[in-house]
Amino acid sequence: MYPAVIIDLHKNMAIDLSSKLAKIILRLNPFTRLKVMCRGYSEDSENFTELVWDDDKYLDFNDKETYPQFQLWYV
Repeated sequence: MYPAVIIDLHKNMAIDLSSKLAKIILRLNPFTRLKVMCRGYSEDSENFTELVWDDDKYLDFNDKETYPQFQLWYV
């Protein structure tokens, strides 16, 4: 199944990611316009928070209850 792609009027794009793919992209991402985002981070279950490898490399990406959704954003 292919991930859903969401495009809004501001020309931003979001792609749903699996937790494993989110971790790989976060680790290897050399681009500043690509952001790995997580819903549920810091107990904020409604909004997405940007992840940064140096700060979030020990995050339990497989914990679906705490971190239910990852997305790749192009901004």
